[in-house]
Amino acid sequence: MSGYEVGYKKPPKQSRFRKGISPNPKGRRKRKPLPAGDIINNVLNAPAEYRERGQTKKATRQELTIRNYVKLALKGDVKAADMLLRLRAHAQRFGDAETNRFEVTDWLPDYPGQTGEQKTREFAARGPAKTSEWWKQPEVDAPNKDR
Repeated sequence: MSGYEVGYKKPPKQSRFRKGISPNPKGRRKRKPLPAGDIINNVLNAPAEYRERGQTKKATRQELTIRNYVKLALKGDVKAADMLLRLRAHAQRFGDAETNRFEVTDWLPDYPGQTGEQKTREFAARGPAKTSEWWKQPEVDAPNKDR
Protein backbone atom coordinates (compact mmCIF):
# COMPACT_ATOMS: atom_id res chain seq x y z
CA MET A 1 0.00 0.00 0.00
CA SER A 2 1.08 3.52 -0.74
CA GLY A 3 1.09 6.31 1.83
CA TYR A 4 -1.65 8.22 -0.09
CA GLU A 5 -5.13 8.06 1.39
CA VAL A 6 -8.08 8.20 -1.06
CA GLY A 7 -11.21 9.97 0.21
CA TYR A 8 -13.08 13.27 0.30
CA LYS A 9 -11.29 15.80 -1.99
CA LYS A 10 -8.52 13.24 -2.52
CA PRO A 11 -9.14 11.36 -5.78
CA PRO A 12 -6.94 8.46 -6.86
CA LYS A 13 -3.76 9.64 -8.61
CA GLN A 14 -4.56 7.87 -11.90
CA SER A 15 -7.95 9.65 -12.27
CA ARG A 16 -6.78 13.19 -11.48
CA PHE A 17 -6.62 15.90 -14.13
CA ARG A 18 -3.28 15.74 -15.88
CA LYS A 19 -1.11 18.84 -16.05
CA GLY A 20 -1.66 20.95 -19.20
CA ILE A 21 -5.00 19.37 -20.06
CA SER A 22 -8.02 21.50 -19.27
CA PRO A 23 -11.26 19.76 -18.29
CA ASN A 24 -13.18 22.52 -20.10
CA PRO A 25 -11.05 23.58 -23.08
CA LYS A 26 -13.63 25.95 -24.61
CA GLY A 27 -14.33 27.61 -21.28
CA ARG A 28 -17.55 29.26 -20.25
CA ARG A 29 -19.62 30.57 -23.15
CA LYS A 30 -19.66 34.30 -23.55
CA ARG A 31 -22.94 36.01 -22.89
CA LYS A 32 -24.62 37.32 -26.02
CA PRO A 33 -25.10 41.07 -25.92
CA LEU A 34 -28.70 42.26 -25.85
CA PRO A 35 -29.97 44.30 -28.79
CA ALA A 36 -30.13 48.03 -28.07
CA GLY A 37 -33.94 48.00 -28.33
CA ASP A 38 -34.22 45.39 -25.57
CA ILE A 39 -31.88 47.35 -23.32
CA ILE A 40 -33.92 50.53 -23.82
CA ASN A 41 -37.19 48.67 -23.16
CA ASN A 42 -35.76 47.10 -19.99
CA VAL A 43 -34.67 50.49 -18.67
CA LEU A 44 -37.89 52.29 -19.59
CA ASN A 45 -40.15 49.53 -18.26
CA ALA A 46 -38.32 49.22 -14.94
CA PRO A 47 -40.42 50.35 -11.99
CA ALA A 48 -39.55 53.60 -10.23
CA GLU A 49 -40.96 55.16 -7.09
CA TYR A 50 -42.33 58.69 -7.01
CA ARG A 51 -44.27 60.82 -4.58
CA GLU A 52 -47.69 62.21 -5.38
CA ARG A 53 -49.67 64.18 -2.80
CA GLY A 54 -47.48 62.82 0.00
CA GLN A 55 -47.89 59.17 -1.00
CA THR A 56 -45.19 56.96 -2.49
CA LYS A 57 -46.34 55.28 -5.70
CA LYS A 58 -44.73 53.06 -8.32
CA ALA A 59 -44.84 53.43 -12.08
CA THR A 60 -42.62 52.66 -15.04
CA ARG A 61 -40.03 55.23 -16.06
CA GLN A 62 -41.79 55.53 -19.40
CA GLU A 63 -45.04 56.49 -17.68
CA LEU A 64 -43.24 59.00 -15.47
CA THR A 65 -41.62 60.60 -18.52
CA ILE A 66 -44.99 60.98 -20.23
CA ARG A 67 -46.50 62.42 -17.04
CA ASN A 68 -43.67 64.95 -16.96
CA TYR A 69 -44.34 65.92 -20.60
CA VAL A 70 -48.04 66.43 -19.76
CA LYS A 71 -47.16 68.58 -16.76
CA LEU A 72 -44.80 70.72 -18.84
CA ALA A 73 -47.29 71.00 -21.71
CA LEU A 74 -50.00 72.21 -19.32
CA LYS A 75 -47.61 74.91 -18.10
CA GLY A 76 -47.26 76.14 -21.70
CA ASP A 77 -44.13 74.33 -22.93
CA VAL A 78 -44.69 74.02 -26.69
CA LYS A 79 -41.84 71.52 -27.19
CA ALA A 80 -43.32 69.20 -24.56
CA ALA A 81 -46.76 69.41 -26.20
CA ASP A 82 -45.19 68.68 -29.59
CA MET A 83 -43.35 65.68 -28.16
CA LEU A 84 -46.57 64.37 -26.58
CA LEU A 85 -48.39 64.57 -29.90
CA ARG A 86 -45.51 62.83 -31.66
CA LEU A 87 -45.45 60.05 -29.07
CA ARG A 88 -49.19 59.60 -29.41
CA ALA A 89 -48.99 59.48 -33.20
CA HIS A 90 -46.16 56.97 -33.07
CA ALA A 91 -48.07 54.77 -30.61
CA GLN A 92 -51.18 54.86 -32.81
CA ARG A 93 -49.20 54.15 -35.94
CA PHE A 94 -46.96 51.35 -34.74
CA GLY A 95 -48.57 50.18 -31.52
CA ASP A 96 -46.48 48.56 -28.84
CA ALA A 97 -43.17 46.99 -29.72
CA GLU A 98 -44.18 43.89 -27.81
CA THR A 99 -45.97 40.98 -29.43
CA ASN A 100 -49.65 40.79 -28.63
CA ARG A 101 -51.33 37.41 -28.67
CA PHE A 102 -55.02 37.09 -29.50
CA GLU A 103 -57.15 34.01 -29.19
CA VAL A 104 -60.12 33.86 -31.52
CA THR A 105 -62.73 31.34 -30.45
CA ASP A 106 -65.71 31.83 -32.78
CA TRP A 107 -64.49 32.55 -36.29
CA LEU A 108 -66.23 31.76 -39.53
CA PRO A 109 -64.32 30.37 -42.51
CA ASP A 110 -64.36 32.33 -45.78
CA TYR A 111 -64.85 29.13 -47.75
CA PRO A 112 -65.61 25.48 -46.85
CA GLY A 113 -62.61 23.56 -45.52
CA GLN A 114 -60.59 26.64 -44.55
CA THR A 115 -58.52 26.14 -41.40
CA GLY A 116 -57.68 28.79 -38.83
CA GLU A 117 -54.03 28.78 -39.90
CA GLN A 118 -54.99 29.33 -43.55
CA LYS A 119 -57.28 32.22 -42.63
CA THR A 120 -54.55 33.79 -40.50
CA ARG A 121 -52.01 33.56 -43.32
CA GLU A 122 -54.43 35.05 -45.85
CA PHE A 123 -55.30 37.88 -43.45
CA ALA A 124 -51.61 38.62 -42.79
CA ALA A 125 -50.90 38.63 -46.53
CA ARG A 126 -53.26 41.59 -46.96
CA GLY A 127 -50.74 43.80 -45.19
CA PRO A 128 -51.06 46.08 -42.20
CA ALA A 129 -54.41 47.61 -41.37
CA LYS A 130 -54.99 51.23 -42.29
CA THR A 131 -54.71 53.58 -39.34
CA SER A 132 -56.10 57.05 -38.99
CA GLU A 133 -53.48 59.64 -39.76
CA TRP A 134 -54.88 62.68 -38.00
CA TRP A 135 -51.42 64.17 -37.43
CA LYS A 136 -50.66 64.64 -41.13
CA GLN A 137 -51.38 68.05 -42.57
CA PRO A 138 -53.54 68.11 -45.71
CA GLU A 139 -51.49 68.80 -48.79
CA VAL A 140 -52.13 72.30 -50.10
CA ASP A 141 -50.83 73.49 -53.44
CA ALA A 142 -48.18 76.17 -53.09
CA PRO A 143 -49.27 79.60 -54.36
CA ASN A 144 -48.01 80.39 -57.84
CA LYS A 145 -45.22 82.97 -57.69
CA ASP A 146 -45.47 83.86 -61.38
CA ARG A 147 -48.66 85.94 -60.96
